Amino acid sequence: MLLQIPLLINPPTTDSPAPLINAFVWHWLLTFLPYLLACLVVLTSPPPAGRARALELGLLLGGALLLRLMLLPLSPVLSPDAWRYLWDARVTLLGYSPYVYAPGDPHFIHLRDFVFANSRYRNVPTLYPPGAQLFFLISYLLAPSNLTVLKAIFVGCDWLTCAALAWLLYQRGKDPGRCVLYAWCPLPVVEFAIQGHVDAPAVLLTILTLLAAEYTSRRGRAATGFLLGMATLVRLYPALLLLALVRRRDRLLLTTWAATLVAGYLPYLILGQGQVLSPFESYAGSYTPNAGLPQQLSHWLGLHTSLNPVLLHWLEEAAIGAMMGGSALAVLWLRWRHHIAGETAALLLISALFAVSAHIFPWYTTVLIPLAALLLSSSESKLGLGRATAFWAWYFACATPLAYFFMYKRDWTLYYALVYWPPLLGLTLAIVLSLCRRVSK
Repeated sequence: MLLQIPLLINPPTTDSPAPLINAFVWHWLLTFLPYLLACLVVLTSPPPAGRARALELGLLLGGALLLRLMLLPLSPVLSPDAWRYLWDARVTLLGYSPYVYAPGDPHFIHLRDFVFANSRYRNVPTLYPPGAQLFFLISYLLAPSNLTVLKAIFVGCDWLTCAALAWLLYQRGKDPGRCVLYAWCPLPVVEFAIQGHVDAPAVLLTILTLLAAEYTSRRGRAATGFLLGMATLVRLYPALLLLALVRRRDRLLLTTWAATLVAGYLPYLILGQGQVLSPFESYAGSYTPNAGLPQQLSHWLGLHTSLNPVLLHWLEEAAIGAMMGGSALAVLWLRWRHHIAGETAALLLISALFAVSAHIFPWYTTVLIPLAALLLSSSESKLGLGRATAFWAWYFACATPLAYFFMYKRDWTLYYALVYWPPLLGLTLAIVLSLCRRVSK
């Protein structure tokens, strides 16, 4: 029987399913224990060679696939987002733009069935970009209104991420077994195999972008731009990789990326008579209890001071701009002086975005784990912060499932103490120690 569970940002209700969610999350968190043990074994053991390497990799990738297939038949229990994906595909195939027409529109009264009943935000047009819509459409064409088929596509993308990560590690002369950090991590396994979130193809395309960036030929740069464009069409945050991968006078990559975006948005611009961006704007301007640090600071100031709300809003916007602008400038300067690698820059930029985002849900952070695996396996940067950055990004991602315990609570203080403050303090300490070592030399 399908579990009817409201979205995380819904207010508490008298029939709150919090006990059911808490029980599920507690069992989920227990699965992190064997995962941590597997990571320790792989990270602390010398990499095998020959047949032993192939056997280890087969065990890791085969186990990753088995974990996902075992959970695939289960219905979503934490978020109903996947049902909205099916609805978007349905109305698109009928010739309506999901960016213009909300599910509750009178045009669709005759379409209301179990897909509509399980969808949320029925009075708001979709916010999922055209690349995500492509995956929804493929699923719907293969099996209309079948959630298992849609999740199977995402599971396939997720498993390919494991394989692509192993191949990228091998290409760099590192132990491909370190893909275990992502392949066996319970976070993507549950969020993609059970919940069916669309971030799975976004993570895959991000890793494929890094893989294509290894090739410096014109064909390689064009492939990098195309894959990065596709990743941006699924989720918007991969666009930050432009700052991590672009080179001076890298016109081919930029042109291919821009052309891919235009090709993706053009059909929906025509279908919606120019309306595409309004849902994104309303979503970005909304606020949830699990928002980023500037929003939390603004909220705290609003409760404990008499500052004007307009001033608080401007302070919040200024903090977001300063954090993202400062991160972008720092990454560009460090990259062009060859202090950091592409995956380091990508990890820093995406982490900075998550730190200021108005919405931070656990499935968003899955992309940090393969980037952390790459960085943990690379040589230390000149600043000596590579492994510290990777570790704390991995910690942040693996700790975000704790958010489910707070979904029906107003006070998220403990969540921030467990999830946000350890990485912030750890990175601050690592930076101070790195600077002290450089000064002492």
